[in-house]
Amino acid sequence: MRLSDILKISLKALGRNKMRTFLTMLGIIIGISSVIIMMSLGASLSSYMSDTFSSFGSNSISITPAWNRESGYWERLCAMDQLDYDALRQQCKHVAYVSPVERMAITCVNGSRSCNPDVSGVSEAYMPIGNVKLAHGRWFDAEDVATSNKVCVVGQTVVRDLFGNDENPVGRTIRCGDQPMQIIGVLKPMGKTLFFDQDNMLYIPYTTVMRRFQGITSFSDFEAVPRSMGEVEIAVSEIKRVMRQIHGVGKGEPDVVEVSIAQDQLESLTRVLNIVSLVLALIAGISLIVGGVGIMNIMYVTVTERTREIGIRMAVGARQGDILRQFLTESVVLSLVGGIIGILIGFGLSYVITYFAKMPFVVSGTALVVSFGVSTFIGVFFGWYPAKRAANLDPIDAIRYE
Repeated sequence: MRLSDILKISLKALGRNKMRTFLTMLGIIIGISSVIIMMSLGASLSSYMSDTFSSFGSNSISITPAWNRESGYWERLCAMDQLDYDALRQQCKHVAYVSPVERMAITCVNGSRSCNPDVSGVSEAYMPIGNVKLAHGRWFDAEDVATSNKVCVVGQTVVRDLFGNDENPVGRTIRCGDQPMQIIGVLKPMGKTLFFDQDNMLYIPYTTVMRRFQGITSFSDFEAVPRSMGEVEIAVSEIKRVMRQIHGVGKGEPDVVEVSIAQDQLESLTRVLNIVSLVLALIAGISLIVGGVGIMNIMYVTVTERTREIGIRMAVGARQGDILRQFLTESVVLSLVGGIIGILIGFGLSYVITYFAKMPFVVSGTALVVSFGVSTFIGVFFGWYPAKRAANLDPIDAIRYE
């Protein structure tokens, strides 16, 4: 018997009881759609994080004091000050730009309007490090930093919260805490990420933060960028060497600073996300086993209901292989149709989720291939034994079956 004939007979048999056929496929539909959603969201989130890190500068280098817990409590191994900053600028030949970054939380007010931006105290060299660009005005210069000038550069969200949508606030004065700050620049829009609004930023000279707001003399951390992507590792080694020299760290002693690269952080985060996505997909895949058991159960019922039909077909010349292929085809069709519906639902829901989460929608080719493969395997694996049982029926006993 030709495959096309077997397929027609199988589809006709499945169509006799449409509700039972749908309920049988439901487990496969749920399982496949769940796996698709987990894998697609994992791919979308990885792509989103990659784009986010790129917006900050994937080659950026973070320098923070190292911590130790030998005395029963955590303590910093060094306090980074102006000497460290000067040494990094003058002695690190493979570092293009370096800047302190002092963060703080503060409320900014303009008349009856107020907002709580993410405030960062940075140097005049921070623009290429933070990958920020100006829409209006200027960035603060070395004189602003040296004199702890009360000037700031604000993001679009801060402008909207304090002035509305239609006003250019360059030259206006706002109050940050108890200090008046003149706006000298407005940043171009950068958009929102999963974690925070990149336009809700307010940059001021780091000296202003340290002297006028916090009253401190040591830095929390530095951020830097190398002269080129190929010099990242060299720049990191150079930074560590300079910091060890400044703080008199002997040979064999641990580094007093931790130096991390944004790209390494992204790769570590991506590996974690991939593992989490895989685990969630495997958990969701348990429903596929349930769906496969459902297919096996229904095929057993189908064989029992059609025992007399099987006997008649054998009596008029159908071979065991024909009967086996027919019922195996029905099982595979059930699984594949359920898998296709599950794939469509999975990608549809993934698109909806990523749309509202403002993440890129990524079609996971791996998820697509795995879904088709699993659907076919389930149809063959769970349909084989009922089909074999049907093929092994005795024709005479089958015809007599009531």
